[in-house]
Amino acid sequence: MSAEILGRDLLGEVKVQGLDELLRSLRELDTSSGSLLGFPSFDRLLGVFHNPPPTRQQQHYQTQWSAQQEAPAPPPREKPLPVIEITDAAACSGKTQLLYQIIALSLLPAEHEDVPINGKGNAVVLLDLSGRFSLLRLHRVIYSQITSICFTSSIELSEQKTLSLVSDSLSHLHVFHPQSSSSLSATLASLPSFLLSSPSNHFSANRPLGLLAIHDLSAFLWQDRLDTDEETDFPVSNHAEKANSSLFLERWRNLISLLRRIQHHFSCTVVATNWGLGPVTSVAGHPALRPHLPSSWNNFCTIKVVVERDRVSRFGPGLSIEEAKREGVQRWEAVEKSGFSGWINWWGSEGWRDEVREGVEALKTGGGFSFRVTGDGIIGDDNSD
Repeated sequence: MSAEILGRDLLGEVKVQGLDELLRSLRELDTSSGSLLGFPSFDRLLGVFHNPPPTRQQQHYQTQWSAQQEAPAPPPREKPLPVIEITDAAACSGKTQLLYQIIALSLLPAEHEDVPINGKGNAVVLLDLSGRFSLLRLHRVIYSQITSICFTSSIELSEQKTLSLVSDSLSHLHVFHPQSSSSLSATLASLPSFLLSSPSNHFSANRPLGLLAIHDLSAFLWQDRLDTDEETDFPVSNHAEKANSSLFLERWRNLISLLRRIQHHFSCTVVATNWGLGPVTSVAGHPALRPHLPSSWNNFCTIKVVVERDRVSRFGPGLSIEEAKREGVQRWEAVEKSGFSGWINWWGSEGWRDEVREGVEALKTGGGFSFRVTGDGIIGDDNSD
């Protein structure tokens, strides 16, 4: 065989790929269960849904395959990046408070002047669809996170340095306020060029985009339905209803396509908060909340978490007005001290892979966790799972 033919054959075996694809492949080969968000309860759940351990049957087949093959097992297939939806079962159930905590941990650095801060050191993009996200509250959460870590570690950090660290962390938060679904799509479409602009027109050029947060995902839901109704010719017919549904679903497919594109570019996690519009029911003995968004979004999500406030017992039926007044102060204190609970939404669990189902059931509380909301942020129960 001539050198030319040999060289051509060898060249034909070379796989050509971009640097981003190579780095993504290397990341997929890293099966370590490191902290992704820095929030233990979510990280444990993500470990089950995003990188579940093999089932007993899979372990058996893997052992058989390895015994029969001389070559090593093929690398695992590329997994989609995490997409987390946090839905509340009722108003004021703690979903936004969890989002503050997740964003704070993502923005904070791993360390500052040799002081361990335990943050992720990321840039964060926030899409505030309802305009209700409080930057003052986020500032308070970040400040409290720093002071709490310093107190626990017996480390002194001056007030000036603490405030400077808070300000520096917030400079890597990029907030957008889309006013409609079309505005949201335009924002997402222009996001890569904004983040990768050269020279950079922001302060996060040296930080990876670790988190894309969407606050109040359903903010435009009813307006979108109204718009599609108006775009449908009257009188309403079956054909018009199908066109209506098609237009509505197309908007969501476009949104998901744009989010996938951003995740492909930046390998970031997507976290979205949402409203719950139905009652909590049960699926296979586990709590479930029926989603109201299109199935394309539900299939896009890696994990769906529902949060609710722990209930405080009501007044007894035979209680007089005077007795109720006397107990009012104590009952109000009990309400303020009550905590919050979060759990995996089992709606649609029939589509889970076997290893995911086994992983969730293996957790101590079936994927449930508890937390308290204080003036300084979230206090989680690390023993929930």
